[in-house]
This record gives sequence, structure tokens and C-alpha cells, in this order.
Amino acid sequence: AFILYRQHHHPRIKEAYPDFTNNEISIILGKQWKAESEEVKMQFRNMAEKLKKKHAEDHPDYHYTPRKPSEKK
Repeated sequence: AFILYRQHHHPRIKEAYPDFTNNEISIILGKQWKAESEEVKMQFRNMAEKLKKKHAEDHPDYHYTPRKPSEKK
């Protein structure tokens, strides 16, 4: 849910503070997320659940398989 919240609010923060790095923006948005009402958080949780279900329907055989550290670049 936070990822969707971040995607939604990132452009507004970037526009207001063009020199901020992604880390700085994430810190700001993390604090805003913690201060949000449960109603707002629930909206983003519902969006995340819908996207999760859609992904499962679109890719029924998908299983996340992380790479071993030796396989990473």
C-alpha cells in the first residue's frame, strides 16, 4: 500500500522540492504515511489488494523466485 501511496504523491513532492533525492522524498512520504488517517491508508490497501488480484489473474503461474547472492550482478 505504501508503494502505491508513494507513487501517487512522489510527483507533487518532486515538483515542490526539485533538488531532493529519492531518499529524501521517501523519508518525507514515510512520515506523511504514518500521519495519514486509517481511512486514507485503507484506500491504498484496497488498491493494492485489487492490483494483487489482477496480477494473479493475469499471471496465474507466476511464483517469485529470488536469485541467490552468487547470481546477482
